[in-house]
Amino acid sequence: MLNKLNIYILKKFFFAFLITLFVFAAILFIGDFVEQFRKSAGKSISLNIIFQLTSLNFLSLIYFALPLIVFSASILAYLGIIRGSEKIIINSVGISNIKITLPAIFLFLFLGIFFITIINPLTALFDERYSELEYKYIDRVDKFASITKNGLWLKQENLEKKVSSVLYAKKIKKQGTHIIDFMILEYDQKGAFQGRVDGEMAILSEGYWNMDNVQITPKFGSASFEEFTKYKTNIKPEDISDSLSSPSNISIWRLLTFINFLEGLGYSANDFKMHLYDLIFLPFFMASLVLLASSLVRKLKQNDKFAETIIYSLIIIFIIYFLSNLLEALGSTSQLNPFLSKSILPLIVTILSILIYQKDNLKKILQND
Repeated sequence: MLNKLNIYILKKFFFAFLITLFVFAAILFIGDFVEQFRKSAGKSISLNIIFQLTSLNFLSLIYFALPLIVFSASILAYLGIIRGSEKIIINSVGISNIKITLPAIFLFLFLGIFFITIINPLTALFDERYSELEYKYIDRVDKFASITKNGLWLKQENLEKKVSSVLYAKKIKKQGTHIIDFMILEYDQKGAFQGRVDGEMAILSEGYWNMDNVQITPKFGSASFEEFTKYKTNIKPEDISDSLSSPSNISIWRLLTFINFLEGLGYSANDFKMHLYDLIFLPFFMASLVLLASSLVRKLKQNDKFAETIIYSLIIIFIIYFLSNLLEALGSTSQLNPFLSKSILPLIVTILSILIYQKDNLKKILQND
């Protein structure tokens, strides 16, 4: 049950979070606006489109910076409490540092849950729109493939026959390079229908589809059957993979379904699993950072200099950032289970915080030994 002290601490941390969020938001928005302006240089893109790109990418940047915002806000709140002599008064009535930290931990757990359940679907929507604008105005390339619940749709060019075509496959394997039960509809440069190709299986290799058991039906003339044939294409394996939705385009409410759907089609859903577990463990990671901030300022007093603590904080957050990237790389390359790669970091930060809290006791034990 919340008492007046807990409510007071909650307010302190919440206001510190809002201030830190505002500062980071301003820096990120301005920085990304400059970056979008740089990427659009020489492409005759209006300021209105650049502003739209920056605005749509804003929530994704906040999500990326959220752990750092939480850690910075926690340090700021603790230093404010210490500077105002409030920590001394609270400790004098028998309330420990951990008890001061508990309301803040629950606050950031709640904020983390709020972010992944309410803000994340909005972020996914914005990110999808951002990707569309980026393709249209900056990358200026077409997406080659689309994955639906019915299978794979793909557009391609056959330079040997001088036709473009739409390929549909009910099932796919090995990242889309193997297609099963497929159909190709061919069109000339004017968009007139030229023929149809149906087959049981095809494998993409060195600019060709190697097709088995194929029925070729031209616009005029009789259909023919081929046990094996090659079909020229401009598609590369990476074109298919790159055309898939980014994990950040999918909200947490759809991620699990989409993962099962991709795996059913034969695609690796490892990146999507990484994103899902990243969201699930975000509240716990935020809470662990609050505990870490508490451990770093546990001995500070009103008249102490804070510079050393700030330097230690910067060093530790850099180490955490390095570990995060390392675990991300291990998880993305399947060298580490995605669940483990995302659950280990909050655990490491929590253990580190406890060790810092118990630093004096550990020293005594080591000295006695």
